[in-house]
Amino acid sequence: MEKAGRHHRLFQAIVLLALAIGQIATARLTEFLGIGQAVEIRSAVLGHPLVPWKYAFIIWGFIYFYSLVAAIWQVLPRQRHDTALLATGWNIAGVYLVNCIWQIWVPVMDIDWISVALIVIGLFFGINGLLQLKALGGLTRRERLFIYSPLALVTGWLTAAAFVNFTSAMLGTGIGLDPTELWVSALFLVVLIAFGGYMVWVICSSVYAIALIWALFWILMANLHREHEPVMVWLAGFGIVAVVAMRIVTMVMKPFIPKAQRIESA
Repeated sequence: MEKAGRHHRLFQAIVLLALAIGQIATARLTEFLGIGQAVEIRSAVLGHPLVPWKYAFIIWGFIYFYSLVAAIWQVLPRQRHDTALLATGWNIAGVYLVNCIWQIWVPVMDIDWISVALIVIGLFFGINGLLQLKALGGLTRRERLFIYSPLALVTGWLTAAAFVNFTSAMLGTGIGLDPTELWVSALFLVVLIAFGGYMVWVICSSVYAIALIWALFWILMANLHREHEPVMVWLAGFGIVAVVAMRIVTMVMKPFIPKAQRIESA
């Protein structure tokens, strides 16, 4: 049984490393092959008040780098029996795989309902993995640094991306509401803030909160410099304050959480 577990973990480690590299390789694969249009162009064509300003997408560089470092760490022999990786490794792999597929699908096929479904699936894997780690509890400092935090970073970003992708798909397909109308984008921004704030409460992760705040900040900047919608600026600003406040509350409440269920400084 123990031997089977070692083989399973080794296979999982190899898959995670391959997919972490795959995320980086597929980011510009279609552009290298001269197929379709870059994601940035697709996003610009379907621009509306909820789409973050262009600099927001720099976060993908941090996600790729952190994921790769974490994947290299987890493939080392010392992590062959890591309980946290055994518990949530396939969720992490699911997120990476979805990212690979999405980065090929959107340049070739555009932002559509399948791209929305892909992000939702990736978000599900991310949230499920974080909740499993929280339930497991008692993570070491290295597990928090190389398992919990990288997953929290990409999941926080995917939370915002799911709402942006959904509204862009509505605009691109002509099905549903029109996000170029202020009230529609404002409504989805409010729902994003509410959902993201709730997840900060549930997950108790500063890294997740930072990724969400990053998205909200660049939505704010987009409406200052591109869309010129003061309502969206105020809503995004409120969202940033709300997420920070929620994270502070969860940190203050930490002493009242059983030690075995805490994720310290994640």
